Amino acid sequence: MNDIFQLKESEQRYRALFENNPDLVLFQNREGVIRDANPAYLAVLQRPKDEVVGHHFNEFLPPSLHALFAQKLREAFEGHKVYFDAEVHFVGTSNALRVAVTKVPLVVEGTIAGVYAVLRDVTEVYQSHLVIREQAHKLNTIFESITDAFFVLDHNWRFAYINGEVERLLNVNREHLLGQYLQDVFPADENEIFHQHFRRALDTNQAVHFEAFFRRRALWLDIKAFPSEEGLSVYFSNVTDKVKSQEELYRQNQDLQQFTYIVSHNLRAPLANAIGLVDLLNSLDRDSADYQPTLNNLRTSTQQLDNVLRDMNTILSIRDKQDVDEPEHVPLADVVEQARRNLAEPIAQCGGEVVMDLPAGLSVLGNRAYLYSIFFNLLSNSIKYRSEERRLRVTVSATAQPGAGVRVLFADNGSGFDVDKAGPDVFRLYKRFHTSQPGRGMGLYLVKTHVETMGGRIEVSSTVNAGTCFTLHLR
Repeated sequence: MNDIFQLKESEQRYRALFENNPDLVLFQNREGVIRDANPAYLAVLQRPKDEVVGHHFNEFLPPSLHALFAQKLREAFEGHKVYFDAEVHFVGTSNALRVAVTKVPLVVEGTIAGVYAVLRDVTEVYQSHLVIREQAHKLNTIFESITDAFFVLDHNWRFAYINGEVERLLNVNREHLLGQYLQDVFPADENEIFHQHFRRALDTNQAVHFEAFFRRRALWLDIKAFPSEEGLSVYFSNVTDKVKSQEELYRQNQDLQQFTYIVSHNLRAPLANAIGLVDLLNSLDRDSADYQPTLNNLRTSTQQLDNVLRDMNTILSIRDKQDVDEPEHVPLADVVEQARRNLAEPIAQCGGEVVMDLPAGLSVLGNRAYLYSIFFNLLSNSIKYRSEERRLRVTVSATAQPGAGVRVLFADNGSGFDVDKAGPDVFRLYKRFHTSQPGRGMGLYLVKTHVETMGGRIEVSSTVNAGTCFTLHLR
């Protein structure tokens, strides 16, 4: 008696769940005939129960869905729980729903007696997903069409979005970058300036705007970063040409100042002396005791004028040749050896030595004549300004730096000079830091001009009575 009561109670609970389920629920036999249907399903079909039960499920489906639902019913009768979704326009009604369908086999004493089909209306969810996808597509189209490179970092510093311009500009693969940490792709020790600004933007919740040099691609980038709830949105563009133009304008202004200095000092002084001496000679008798010394002084002044004009011609020749000669790959060891051989006699006379540590086959992109002039002038200076307290030793070494050209170290153990005192005058025209040896202060100016003409840069460190080291960064 108790078992019968429990069975009835179970059936009533099942019937209550079946009848009151907001999802569309029906029970089918192996042929697809509906054996039972809940009120929610009948409401969508807009039919009474006797017009649904006993009819094939296909009667209420558009023909395009018959094969799909039949296949899923067969899978359920094979003992599988089946999940799928479909767009259904129920026949004879205006109801069109996106439904998520679950088919569950009912097993009685080891035999599948039928299949329950539960159709959940997910139209609103589906439409929301469509809107989201459409918005995402629109945003993606916008981000792909903007001229700036653009990427998004989440709050864990991982790449969440990357547009095509980032791939092109930085030569990276977005599929490889997505989900990776910024630090792993662009290490902080190589890109510290970028990490500093990005951290500041997130820490202060303020946008940042800066320019920085990206060494891996040898590019100057103009960068704007905007913090948000999602993380950090970063826009950047290539401004290398603009920066180079600014550098060229600055260099031209520096050259103009140099020429102004030449004209007002180095050229004007000997010219004024010559004019005065000519006037004096016109007033002297040829047999006068002052005539010959005055003539000698005039000759000295005109020689000084000639030297200055030659220097100006040399500088102008270098400037005129910029961007004219096509750069070539020049074997570095060959050029340094050529300069050493041509200075072999003065090196031997002072008992000096030149030690070269240059990898075989290492080449730099530039002009061979300029490279020769660079090392000839540096080696000449090492010989001229050697220390009297020790034997001259010059070392020239070089290393290739992937993505950053060639780094050359030219060091000597000579008399050195006070770099702090020299300041920005180190490479300026007619600036000298030793008076014990004759010279005009042209050598280092030419070295720097040659290096920069070939797209490189030069740095110097020196200690009085210890030596000097020049670091050349060449392409």
